[in-house]
Amino acid sequence: MQSYRQLVEQAKILEKHRGLSLDFTDKKIVDSWVRCFENGLNPRDQSVDAVLSNSELNEAQEKFSDVRKFILPELELLHSQIAGTNFMVAFANTDGVVLDTLYDNEFYNSKARKVVIPGSIWKEEFRGTNGLGLTLQTKTPSIVAGNEHFYDEHCNLSCFANPIFDHKQNIVGIIDASTDATSRQDHTLALVKLSAKSIEQKLFLNFFQYADIYAFHPRSEYLHTNSIGLIAVNEEGFIEGMNLNSKIMLSGILIDPSDSFSDYFDTSFQKIAHELNSNKTLQIRDRLGSSVFIKLFQRQSSSFGQHNNQKSTKAYEPCDQCDGSPIREQQCLLIQKTYKQSGKKVSDVSRRLNISRTTVYKHILKKQNIY
Repeated sequence: MQSYRQLVEQAKILEKHRGLSLDFTDKKIVDSWVRCFENGLNPRDQSVDAVLSNSELNEAQEKFSDVRKFILPELELLHSQIAGTNFMVAFANTDGVVLDTLYDNEFYNSKARKVVIPGSIWKEEFRGTNGLGLTLQTKTPSIVAGNEHFYDEHCNLSCFANPIFDHKQNIVGIIDASTDATSRQDHTLALVKLSAKSIEQKLFLNFFQYADIYAFHPRSEYLHTNSIGLIAVNEEGFIEGMNLNSKIMLSGILIDPSDSFSDYFDTSFQKIAHELNSNKTLQIRDRLGSSVFIKLFQRQSSSFGQHNNQKSTKAYEPCDQCDGSPIREQQCLLIQKTYKQSGKKVSDVSRRLNISRTTVYKHILKKQNIY
């Protein structure tokens, strides 16, 4: 087994052979090369052609169907935005498996298209240093340009990849673009990043469709961009979830995503709810005194819980607090049913429905028959 110093020396030899001047400052690339040598890969060999069978690919695509319905339109948009020729865009899952691809005509007829196909696996241990595999490894945006690839056979391409995160900062997939090595690198990665941000926003809006979602930003003109903070607020004024932008803008005062609106801002939600729900943009301050503009971004879905509760309405009754409000009744019934199915464990209900324990308690304490 080779020592780390020996692995680094091999990486230096490869750097010199490729005519690169990394000076070992591009740590992500160097670390990836070291991992490749550690795995016994040889840059002059052919990469491992790891590809799922058709049935395995179908199963993987089905598993990610909820995410892919938001991915595919973004892939088409990204495909139309990338300038030049000889490029492709792709979506890969958290195992590095390419699930969906779009090619331009030149790339489609190239040798590269025969290996970058749906079902192909792009982990480093199979394909060496590449954009998709590097992003999977580091969980950060990556550019692997031309000779920065580990295998010689990939050095005519540049790869750009960006992770897609859910509201809990778990990776749910990777957006990747592969182009001719002479393409505009920063331009392409910027477009890939925008696509990932757009997908993350759509995933957030879909996941919290049962709650009203509000957008905020220090500058009002940014309230319709992908840089906004998004918070999902229930009818009791508790924050059920927030996106990464919110956590960045509220850094220093974060307590728990299920805390009250007033734990983060200098006003109670009840005081401004009417104006916000009348589509007004308000200026408020967070708990550290920073000024932000806030407005309603998406109203809660009126169909929440309809399918789940069609057969269970008779078995459960809404609490007095929710009786008479169709939306609140549906949520209340779902909480009651989940509470019973979980063995009456409040923490499980909170986790399954992604709501605060306070909200669960408020509903179940009103219904003695479910204890």
